Amino acid sequence: MIVPILFGAFMLMSMSITLVDWRRGWLLAILCGVLQDPARKLTPGSPVVMSISIVAIYVAVIFAAQSTLQRHGREFSRRFSSLFGALLFFFIFLFLAGVNGLFTFGLDQWKAPAMSFFLYLAPLPAVIIGYAFLQREEQLYVLFRFYAAVTSIAMIGTPLEYLKVQWRALGTVSLSENFRFITGFNIRMLSGFYRAPDIMGWHAALLTMIGIIMTIRSRAMRTTWLWMLVSGWGFLNCLISGRRKAIYMIAVFAAAFLWRYLRKLSTVQVTSFALLGIVMIFVVTRISRDEESSVYTRGAFTTQEEVWQRLEGGLSGTVEQAGIMGAGLGTATQGVYHVLGDDSSTTLGWQEGGLGKLAIELGVPGLLSVLLLGFTMILTMMKISAHPDIPGSSQLSRAALFGIIAANVVEFMVSAQAYSDPVLTLLTAFFVGCMFATAALDERMPAGEASPAATPPGRAALTAQATA
Repeated sequence: MIVPILFGAFMLMSMSITLVDWRRGWLLAILCGVLQDPARKLTPGSPVVMSISIVAIYVAVIFAAQSTLQRHGREFSRRFSSLFGALLFFFIFLFLAGVNGLFTFGLDQWKAPAMSFFLYLAPLPAVIIGYAFLQREEQLYVLFRFYAAVTSIAMIGTPLEYLKVQWRALGTVSLSENFRFITGFNIRMLSGFYRAPDIMGWHAALLTMIGIIMTIRSRAMRTTWLWMLVSGWGFLNCLISGRRKAIYMIAVFAAAFLWRYLRKLSTVQVTSFALLGIVMIFVVTRISRDEESSVYTRGAFTTQEEVWQRLEGGLSGTVEQAGIMGAGLGTATQGVYHVLGDDSSTTLGWQEGGLGKLAIELGVPGLLSVLLLGFTMILTMMKISAHPDIPGSSQLSRAALFGIIAANVVEFMVSAQAYSDPVLTLLTAFFVGCMFATAALDERMPAGEASPAATPPGRAALTAQATA
């Protein structure tokens, strides 16, 4: 019982610190997101509630920062008013989907659609937290360093599991071994200290992205090599997770980042990119040499048809099965069976992809409202990420955040179930808020820190361009 006691003490300490300094509390929430899975696996019975421990600190952050969040929420609504019309449509169809879910499950099983309704709304405050958190660009890189340090240490569990070290903290929750079957060979999927391969792969992919960003940003060779090693370490864990989607997250990030930042790359940064490519090739080559480990590189390949099937996410089959209005909230929400009674005969959705999940829970009209909201957000973020360097804010940070968000959008389309993990959902929403915050960093600088001449003539304010 020592593990749950220690973890409970950590939670109480974190919530106490959060009430004093909510920004540090957010960093502790990230740390909690790493510790909660091994703590759960080491606790007798592996209680499910421990996998959502981060929510307790998240609520404490919202409570401690309520006045700040209200102020920045009003500022956000003024700056990006175009988003609120699309958000209103989404709320309308979300409410209708909740009613539809009540008809599907029955009034006695109201907890299922209620749980799903909460999960759809829970990330929204995290967007405002990200928007309020980022007052200086350097705060973003401090968070990156903190996340990279914590996650790099946590990733040690993955090679330990690969080497078949026997420890309850390693591996998928409630499974002795987890295999992915491919014609001709099998892949042993690894989770390390995380509760599932999808979760570990997501964190490994984000670690790799941060390593790439910090490598591009580094000016000293000593730190450049350090961040290259971080990138290689994260990429290694992506490969041995056995989840192709983690590798493709990195590919999407690199493509989106270069799309927004290619013209700004200096010779030194291009060289860093080339060296990063060599690091990735070295990792792939080393894994491919061994007969046992080569299954991870062989399993990483996919066909164009498979890519389309994953992105489509079962949308057409969902519409044929559930109709235009879908089956309502809760029917494709992972973990909803925990609140259903034993006598429930409701068949939950089989959809793994994001489009299929949204179609069965929100219906086609609700899916269209989500697409409208997403399209409006992407257009705004494209305007923000295209703006050149201004005092207090660089295009590098905006392009980097755009790449991280783009990678998560694609990841959601192919594996929506992974976002039932609150750490993934809240961190993604937080980065969305940070992205919008970069449009206001020049205005948040203390008076006199930058002269008017620092802004090149003929360049409009960033926020004005973003909301135009």
